[in-house]
Amino acid sequence: MVAPILSVRSVAKHFGGLRAVDDVSFDVLPQQIFGIAGPNGSGKSTLFNVMTKVPFGPTRGEVLLNGRPIQGLSPHRIALAGIARTFQRENVFASLSAIDNVLVAVESLVPTAPFAEQLERAEEALALVGFPATMQNSPAGSVPIFYRKQLMIASALALQPKVLLLDEPASSLTGPEIERMKQIILRVRDNGMTVVLIEHVLALLMEVSDQLLILDQGRVIANGDPVTVTRAPTVIEAYLGVAHE
Repeated sequence: MVAPILSVRSVAKHFGGLRAVDDVSFDVLPQQIFGIAGPNGSGKSTLFNVMTKVPFGPTRGEVLLNGRPIQGLSPHRIALAGIARTFQRENVFASLSAIDNVLVAVESLVPTAPFAEQLERAEEALALVGFPATMQNSPAGSVPIFYRKQLMIASALALQPKVLLLDEPASSLTGPEIERMKQIILRVRDNGMTVVLIEHVLALLMEVSDQLLILDQGRVIANGDPVTVTRAPTVIEAYLGVAHE
């Protein structure tokens, strides 16, 4: 039996009386694309926040990477230990070039490596996500949204994580761009990466996910095969507000 690479155990995050994440547990297997969905406000991004401690850790519970708890580590150490993430918004260093954005991540991983090696690592990360070589020296803040999303993923990959957390990479994209993003996610997985994917575009989740977890009001209401999960009455009710026979 394959051991999980990532385990979340009874994780909760409370803000006063609000239980944004409430007793969430799941396992992610190596090289799996593990999808997470749920209505707005269901706790998806908060879950990523507490897993990475950016900007806060859990109220209780634990996160294990290859069987070892990581919640005692700082956010920087969690990233270097093997969990990297992107954000819903295209957070880039706007005034830096695209390649310099990725070099920031590379330098945090291998600060003493020769610059030529650091540059090669950055270029490899950009190539993996298909970022155009002709735009590598463009200011990151000036490139279109799809390329900023590519840049965020490349920067996360430059940390050489064991698990990549993607928070709504398809948001604000056109139909053709969503298809390109799907190919990026599959290519990253095919290169040996484990991916945990939050996404509102259910069609994308259904096409790429090996397993799908649904959150509602901070709690897990379904977890399993994507087709079976999306047909569950509890999931239909959470999304549509009514139960269907």
